Amino acid sequence: MECAEKSFVPLALRLRTDNSVLGRLKNIAFVSSGTIATIAKYYWHGPDKAAWGLRFHILKNILHQYLSESLPHSTPNELSAQIDFSYISDYIELNNLPSRPLSPSVGWNSEFNIVVDESACAAYSLEKYGLSCTKLNRLVAEDRVLAQQGKPRTISCQVVVGAQMAQCNKCLSSVHPHSSPELLMPQPLEPNERIIIHFHGGAYCVGERSLTHLYIYANTSSRAGLRVFSPNYRLAPRHCFPSHLHDCVVSYLHIVSCGFRPENIILAGDSAGGALAVELLMILKEMSLPKPAGLVLISPWVDSTCAGKSWTTNQGLDYLPGLSFEDPFHPTRLFYAAGTPFSKSMHEELKCPLVSPIFGDLSDMPPMLIQMGEYELLSDDIHAFAARAKQQNSHNPGAVQVEVYSKMPHVFVIFDFMDEAQQAFASFGRFVRAVFGN
Repeated sequence: MECAEKSFVPLALRLRTDNSVLGRLKNIAFVSSGTIATIAKYYWHGPDKAAWGLRFHILKNILHQYLSESLPHSTPNELSAQIDFSYISDYIELNNLPSRPLSPSVGWNSEFNIVVDESACAAYSLEKYGLSCTKLNRLVAEDRVLAQQGKPRTISCQVVVGAQMAQCNKCLSSVHPHSSPELLMPQPLEPNERIIIHFHGGAYCVGERSLTHLYIYANTSSRAGLRVFSPNYRLAPRHCFPSHLHDCVVSYLHIVSCGFRPENIILAGDSAGGALAVELLMILKEMSLPKPAGLVLISPWVDSTCAGKSWTTNQGLDYLPGLSFEDPFHPTRLFYAAGTPFSKSMHEELKCPLVSPIFGDLSDMPPMLIQMGEYELLSDDIHAFAARAKQQNSHNPGAVQVEVYSKMPHVFVIFDFMDEAQQAFASFGRFVRAVFGN
């Protein structure tokens, strides 16, 4: 007896659903309409905020338009199980955020693959995290089977070198990665080399291959004088929780196995990547593994329940849209359990520290720098996280530093042409040097 093919609810999608000329024209029209409206409003009414120039307005509004209109957010919660999220994954990938190849004047990058062989398939001893631990070990078992079959999974990664970092200390002249290819390989250049591991943001759904973040990495590399390594973890909704966390753990342990010592590693992350960085530290602590030397969090998404009042009060100031949990395309629902209707039990599951680190044990953390925008929707959640971290590390005053950048939105460093972004990069560099006693 043949099983009936599952029928999915039809969805009105505003961006292209194929790579045809018509599809590309659809996207051009989508972006152009928002750009023209922004320019007209800017010159007719003036800037929304005096510190915001036209370029900032255009990019901020395009991001808001993309995040609020590219998916049908009016879809009822009860239709969640009838949505073809495989198709939605293809749609998101096809319409991913545009990327900028690195300019040589800013830095260089190279991509390589981590092979998830049997040595990377150790079980997680995280019984205190219950269901999350079970899900993580299920992924480990899947990886082990693939490795044993001779078809190991791979994780693509970026190594980025900032232009100002690529200097020969002996002759003080520029060292080009093409003449020194070892700069773009994930092995230590010397036994005690220090490195930054950065987990990219994108609500666990976008940021494919980290290309949207290359300028962030290059700037922090130059300011800190260190190379930056970033894994391109699996994205939702094709791969839901905890696929992204598992990939970050595997990537971190791979870098350590390459010869980088934990005490020489700075862990960083923005938005969802900031949460991943904290969650990784919780796992390392629970499994009694050495921790990295420092932690830099840029607008970390530390509470997947989105409980702070700023999710309402800062609407219109940030490019992030305010969405309801009744929406099947809410970012939390997309990454945690796409296709599962929202319920009270799901809300409770979201309070697991490996999903929302604000609910976890934040004691005995390495020195931590938190950078955030004044106007971001996550503002209250980040302040609550910082206060909790300070309270749990009260024996070490100054262990948690918080920088709030005036009138800036979520992950404002993506606007690297802004003075505030450059100030944040400079502060990142100072923090790194202070952690290492330089």
